[in-house]
Amino acid sequence: MIEKTFMNNSEKDNIRSWVKIGIAAGIVACCVYPVMILVAFPRIPQLILGGSFGPSLAIASIALTYILLARRNTPTIKLAAIFNSLAGALVTAMIIVQLAINYSTAPSGDEQLNSLLKQRIWDVVLGLDVAFDIFIGLGTLFFAINLIRDSRFGRIIGWAGIFVAIVALLGANIYYFPDPPYVHGFPHVGIITGLWYLSVVILLIRSVIKGTIDS
Repeated sequence: MIEKTFMNNSEKDNIRSWVKIGIAAGIVACCVYPVMILVAFPRIPQLILGGSFGPSLAIASIALTYILLARRNTPTIKLAAIFNSLAGALVTAMIIVQLAINYSTAPSGDEQLNSLLKQRIWDVVLGLDVAFDIFIGLGTLFFAINLIRDSRFGRIIGWAGIFVAIVALLGANIYYFPDPPYVHGFPHVGIITGLWYLSVVILLIRSVIKGTIDS
């Protein structure tokens, strides 16, 4: 595939717009996730934060897709956007279901039955979590493969993304299924992935500062 070496002014303006969107959405996604894990918020702020993570992930992924396509048009870049957008929908469903369980006001009956039902429903949340990790794992893998050949990002971040996708997101989740990998002592997959995507956002910002984002 031939890499583009020239863009007209209209194309440059378009890429700059996607860069701004990608950086903004990427920062939101990278900040919201650890805040949800580490900070106990009341119900409404939790719902707002939980509902913003998936859409911001999808928007950032679509923006990154357009940024990469400006230089190199490959099917795997487009597939990455599709997988990560679906991952955004899945994680939103998972978070909303989890919050609904936690804040349910359904009348209580038999305590043993309620406890059993809650455990079984929680298995649904764990299943959605694994489905999310599979989709974002594939999206991350396809993005990482293309970042290796893009001078704005480079081989280190590309190979790191491939490692995160294959070992952490896909490998660990499949190996430890249905349990979350961290309950068996494996590092928290979400934090590892979040740090990788934060690195991608930082490299985008660096490219903007250096003036190489659309050159």
